Amino acid sequence: MQQANSLLLRLVSRVGLFRQMDIDCVAALLQHASSVKFNAGDIVFEEGREGHSMYIVTEGAFEVFRQTDGKIITIAIIEAGQHFGEIALVANRPRSASVRAVRNSTAIRLSKRAVMGEEKAALQLFRNMANMLAKSLVSLNDEVILYRANAQAMAEPDASPGESGHSHYSSVNR
Repeated sequence: MQQANSLLLRLVSRVGLFRQMDIDCVAALLQHASSVKFNAGDIVFEEGREGHSMYIVTEGAFEVFRQTDGKIITIAIIEAGQHFGEIALVANRPRSASVRAVRNSTAIRLSKRAVMGEEKAALQLFRNMANMLAKSLVSLNDEVILYRANAQAMAEPDASPGESGHSHYSSVNR
């Protein structure tokens, strides 16, 4: 039992998703979780498929990618302590990307049913997810602004700011 508690504390301290959660809530979620091993190159899930679980990486690394015009575009590399597939828990929509193991890896699989069955834990988990997704959204907004500023500068190399007649604000379609 002491070894299990030690493992639980180590996991909570390494996984941002579990930070600031009650240890009892994390333990309740983990009772319903399963550890899954993947070999290098194994596909965890494919873009467009229905999702019912999220994964927390405990060892190894996973590539999140999309295929566009026959080319594979890497979105992120997810390593130990990070997670992926969380959108399956909060939105009823197909997977937005595919994920494969970069090398032999292990992840904890949490199903939507298991999370929803632990109301207090789900509330804390979703709060943490919302905070993490908000930070990601801010970062993505910064990237969009930088991209648009560079595109505008390339399109109008001699125009100084405000001379183009274009609005200083443009919408981002999401």
